Amino acid sequence: MAQSSAPRAESESQTALKTDAVTLRAVGIGLLLVLVVNFWISTTEYVIHASRMQLSFFPLALFAAFLLLVIVNGFVRRLRPHSTLQSSELLTILAMGFVGAVVPTSGITGFLLGILSGVYYFATPENQWANYLHPNMPEWAVPSNENHAMTWFYEGLPEGQQAPYHAWIAPLISWIFFLLALCTLLFCIAVILRKQWVRNERLVFPLASVGATLTRATRGGFLPDALRGGLFWGGFGVGFGAISWNILNYFWPVVPKIPLQGKWVVFAKGFPRVNTRINFLTAGFAYFANLNILFSIWVFFVLFFWFENGIINRIGYVIPRKPLNFSAETEVTAWQGFGALTVLVLWNLWTARTHIRSVFARAFGKGDADDAGELLSYRFAVFGLIGSLVFVCAFFSQLGMQGKLVALLVPALIVNYLSIARIVCETGLAYMRTTLTEQYAALYTIGTSALSPSSMSGISLTYSLVCQGKGTFMSPFMHVVRLADLIRRNRRRLVPALALVVVVGLAADFALTIFLGYRTGAFNFNAWPFSSAGRFAYDLTVTQMRSPFDTSWERLAVFCVGAAAMSLLTFLHYRLPWWPFHPIAFPIAFSWNTQLTFFSIFVVWAIKAILLKVGGVNLYRKWQPAFLGLLTGYVLAITLSFLVDAIWFPGQGHGVHNY
Repeated sequence: MAQSSAPRAESESQTALKTDAVTLRAVGIGLLLVLVVNFWISTTEYVIHASRMQLSFFPLALFAAFLLLVIVNGFVRRLRPHSTLQSSELLTILAMGFVGAVVPTSGITGFLLGILSGVYYFATPENQWANYLHPNMPEWAVPSNENHAMTWFYEGLPEGQQAPYHAWIAPLISWIFFLLALCTLLFCIAVILRKQWVRNERLVFPLASVGATLTRATRGGFLPDALRGGLFWGGFGVGFGAISWNILNYFWPVVPKIPLQGKWVVFAKGFPRVNTRINFLTAGFAYFANLNILFSIWVFFVLFFWFENGIINRIGYVIPRKPLNFSAETEVTAWQGFGALTVLVLWNLWTARTHIRSVFARAFGKGDADDAGELLSYRFAVFGLIGSLVFVCAFFSQLGMQGKLVALLVPALIVNYLSIARIVCETGLAYMRTTLTEQYAALYTIGTSALSPSSMSGISLTYSLVCQGKGTFMSPFMHVVRLADLIRRNRRRLVPALALVVVVGLAADFALTIFLGYRTGAFNFNAWPFSSAGRFAYDLTVTQMRSPFDTSWERLAVFCVGAAAMSLLTFLHYRLPWWPFHPIAFPIAFSWNTQLTFFSIFVVWAIKAILLKVGGVNLYRKWQPAFLGLLTGYVLAITLSFLVDAIWFPGQGHGVHNY
């Protein structure tokens, strides 16, 4: 009996070894999952008008679809063990999902289509876009309204008319090439920094860690080992039960709702309000973050955002020429936060200088840095970085922007993208956005009086890259290189798979969104990118052109204050072992998302601090399944709410999931 079982065990071991790599079937399933997730996200937001499934850095639609795949794979393991997806294949699928889920709605396509299509449709004699913007709009970059192409896109196709899809072809091809160059730029940065962030600094990557936990083999049954036990089901009951109970209220309003939205509380006149909502997604991922970081976030939020804003409001200080903002932060805290984010990026690059130097040396044939385990060779990564950076700058120049504007816009863009990625990878915050857009940073540093009309018109088109300030592909790419580190063999096969995801995902979601626009009217999407984003960006640009201003030294002074404070906090953190505050929490305190998630972070910090105080690391690890259960239950409950809305309330869904 023992002799017969030995060959079987050896055979299973060899099978696992052969599949411990990126396989063709994993790429195929990953691409299918991306298309399903993107269709789910787009139709939910544009047609069903239910909960938005893409607000977080681990989109709910991706989490739910991947969890379903893991459960199905568990059943396959019991029925047909040889057909089971191995851990490396699930990691491949998850990595593709992280990248693909960025594409739809507010990730890329919604903002891009909303900005490009709005410049002609929303133009009126009153807003004077025709005088200030239209003469400078490149025909190859913006679809025209010839033959009512944009009018019908927003208002729906009249009966008997054919959709003018041809109006979109040239502009979208141009922007797809740009997005591919931007993806190449960001992916090369991710490859170059992987070893520094993963091996040298050992960042936690809570989002990737939770996803990787779902891929681990089980000892039996169809659920991963981490999704079992009393603590898991207790957390699951909390996350699933509250939302599920409130679904009954959809049908019978007499059923009392469990109050999950929280309340906005004002503690003192003039001071910012604070939301008391417990966000289960934030709480679930925050549990896996460093305790010191959680502590620092809520302390800095109270001291630097709440208290500072209150004092500023009470004394009535306002920076001159205050423009409209993308979020609720004041001008002072927005620029202060951007100064802190800039120092965060520069410090991270400085600490990685030895590694970066060795990477560039290897790329130019003068070093021996080991790149065998990277997704790209260092030579390809460095020259890809340089080439894509040149393409991005050239594209901006072709939009009409002057060289000095491009020279500020691109670094500001990289600062925003890289800083957000660093924060998400180190803290696990499911919701985070930059405090200031790169367009604001560049315009108020140079001054619009020094810029040509073509520069102003060109930069107005780049608001399509804001995407809620989440840094588009940068954070997903950093999570991809972390997940790839867990794949033992042939991990470079993941690169063409990701390229396929980006190209197919963009093409599919562009086609779906434009089709839905001509069918129902994009204005009926009730989505901010189509109803307001374009009008906001172009109105703001025309205002800045009609009332030009010089360099805003007041804003730059506040930027320097934020940079100096971040520098001091960083120095204290690395020089004083007893210093209790982590500097990365300083810019987080100024983000609008922190206003909404502050209370959740505080509660999780308190729970985690008590567990570590009472039982140490062992008790903390014992309670991990409870928070995995909270995440799983919440995601499945939101999915159930979506299904109920899709069947019984299409077009009038219930937005139970938010920041």
